[in-house]
Amino acid sequence: MMQSKRMHPLMIASSILRSIKDLFFLILIFFVINIGSTSTWVVIGRYLLITIFILLIITAIVRWFRTSYEVKEKSIVIRQGAFVIKQRYLPFDRVQNVKTNTPFYFRFLHVTSLVLETGSGGDDASFTFPALHLADAEKIESIIDRYRRTDHKIEQVEKDQALTETSQTENERNIKSEQKHSERRIHFTPTRKDVLKASILSASYIVLVPILLSIFQQIDSVYDISTYLEDGYQFISNSWMVLVIAITLLILASIAFGVIQTFLKYGKYEIASDEERIYISQGVLSEKHFSIRKKNVQAIEMRQSILKRLLGVTSVKLISAGEMELSGDPVNSLYPFLPTKRALSLVEELLPGFEITTEMERMPTSSLVARMLHIPWIWIIATGVILYFFPQWWWTSIVLLILTIMGRYLDYRFAKFTINGSFIQLQTGGWEITTLVTQRHKAIEFSVEENIIQRRLGLITLKTSNRGKPVYVKTLADIPAPMAKEAYHWYKQ
Repeated sequence: MMQSKRMHPLMIASSILRSIKDLFFLILIFFVINIGSTSTWVVIGRYLLITIFILLIITAIVRWFRTSYEVKEKSIVIRQGAFVIKQRYLPFDRVQNVKTNTPFYFRFLHVTSLVLETGSGGDDASFTFPALHLADAEKIESIIDRYRRTDHKIEQVEKDQALTETSQTENERNIKSEQKHSERRIHFTPTRKDVLKASILSASYIVLVPILLSIFQQIDSVYDISTYLEDGYQFISNSWMVLVIAITLLILASIAFGVIQTFLKYGKYEIASDEERIYISQGVLSEKHFSIRKKNVQAIEMRQSILKRLLGVTSVKLISAGEMELSGDPVNSLYPFLPTKRALSLVEELLPGFEITTEMERMPTSSLVARMLHIPWIWIIATGVILYFFPQWWWTSIVLLILTIMGRYLDYRFAKFTINGSFIQLQTGGWEITTLVTQRHKAIEFSVEENIIQRRLGLITLKTSNRGKPVYVKTLADIPAPMAKEAYHWYKQ
């Protein structure tokens, strides 16, 4: 148990930084772009922005002062709010996943943010501690784990019989045994080759040029540097050698930017597990940690784009109740650039109960016919817009039609299905292949439907749903009716 405590004062700084981020464009307009303007609307805007910012700072301070948490024997109580206090109660047995996010400005003071996911919806979907001492966050997580692994079991024993000295010794032995089995095993850390592949596939190097153009535009709006840029362009374009050198330097700078950005995100990536949980860590400057109970994994999703297929790389995502993003970045993925064979073996290591097979049934020719007979609404609408507004670009309609036909063929070519014991495996997609693997008892809904074309061709559309946020729905269209009926009866067992 822990006495009632406040969050770390960095909660105030974090709140102020979020406010600056939200008001960034207004700050840019009133204090950078129009820095020398004395227009009435600019002056009023500045005063309003300063007033809003001061109120946000006061609110952040009051919210920190009036926010506290208390860890009890079987639950956590959080009191939070600035002017209206809201008290929230979280029993330990409702905690599904645990996430931490440690921005670089938190690390130096050993502070982190902690998120406890409950798997429910609405305001109770998660409990967030915006800023905690790292030791306090670790203590809360260890208390929750200890409750699950030991305290709950001991409570059950106490209900059955009084604890004698012998039973206490036995419980201590069991606790030590559980602690031994709960030791984390590291399954994957990326090599330099993996990071290089990730920097190519993430295409982060492409971002450098727009960033530079944006910086030049912002500077040019304050200080006129267009003349210098034109002179530089003339100097470069007058000599093919200088032009080649400039392009080479830009390409090298883009590659270096991409590699550095990817390294900062995935350089310290780690996948580990123990008997009960899977642990995922990432980030060099800003660290993020995610832990999920193995039994909460509802399904496995594997994705491969065309480029990833060429490089033999697959991304694997854990679909789970309580799934959410942390600071806009999903962390419940098993390194998005895993070698395909390693991805399959890693799933088996982390989740021995999940079975993934590479032998799947393809769709019949009638499935291709059904796909081709679907009305191409996007192509029809796009063609109408092109012919009406941009008639000189009429040929793009033909290109779009070819891409539509190719996409439908690829979707047919890679569509596969299989039932493997208590598992069902669905594969869809053309330009990007997606494979879902889930167990019968973890699919919350299973449905089949057909339209007029499918009825004539003896085909059916199959849908499965798994718990997630939002609910994860997988659809496999135009499969043979006997195959769909077999799957439907399999689910009803």
